[in-house]
Amino acid sequence: MSGTFDPRVTPARADLAAASLRGKVEAGRFVEGVPRQVVQDGARLTFSPRADARLESQLIFGESFTVYEDLDGWCWGQSAVDGYVGYVPTAALSTTVHKPTHRVAARALHLYPGPDMKRPVLGRVSLGATVRVVDIEGSFAQIASGEWLFAKHLVDLSFVNDDLVGTALKFLGTPYLWGGRSAEGLDCSALLQLALGLAGVPAPRDSDLLERRAGIAVPIVDGHDFANIEDGDMVFFPGHCGLFVHGWRFLHANAHDMEVSLHSFSDVIDRADAADAGVTSIRRLEYAAAVAE
Repeated sequence: MSGTFDPRVTPARADLAAASLRGKVEAGRFVEGVPRQVVQDGARLTFSPRADARLESQLIFGESFTVYEDLDGWCWGQSAVDGYVGYVPTAALSTTVHKPTHRVAARALHLYPGPDMKRPVLGRVSLGATVRVVDIEGSFAQIASGEWLFAKHLVDLSFVNDDLVGTALKFLGTPYLWGGRSAEGLDCSALLQLALGLAGVPAPRDSDLLERRAGIAVPIVDGHDFANIEDGDMVFFPGHCGLFVHGWRFLHANAHDMEVSLHSFSDVIDRADAADAGVTSIRRLEYAAAVAE
């Protein structure tokens, strides 16, 4: 495959590639993808079809995944949300695709067999999960797959919350998980990606891709003068990212605490500088609009 294509987001292997890439990459054969829907929240996505493979990302309930190969219990394909390519357990995907009507806005919701919070819990769905509501009874909504969940934390697909910090704070204390992007655990780039998603902004999976594509650059004076920084700005370091919070704090999923936590921004800067890994950029969701006004 040509070096101009990022393998993380390009559905191409030496033996197989998406039909849309014919003439652009070399592969043994080209196939049309088939959409499937995620039915297991936090489904593993790995770069090899092995149970012991390192977790690279997760898929959230209701997301679409385009499958190019289904073999020996693993589907190889591409996430329709962020374009990430990898192997997902076949059991985590359904060939029945329900068109969603709502999105989960809470950090997590329980799935119940009926509209009763005292019933045994069947599972859980994470913030950003999409569902098709087919019935309402009291304060519960039934979704197309049959389960019920608390309706208060469902929002219309058109709902937008551009308070990145407010959304990210829902995950405060959530365990750090390399490759995670669910209520089970998440990494630094997933925290930003999920907050951007609820703000109606499609965002890539990894911090380097986010740094290139998310928001608009905010000037950094002399590399360390953060006079222009504002609440909710996305701050990037080599291989790491988080959100600046008023009061000179920094909100991020981090391996220092192994959880989503708030730190003194000065302490984070000092640790980064000591490791020769200082701030590389600051980006703002609505900076362009603010400047225009």
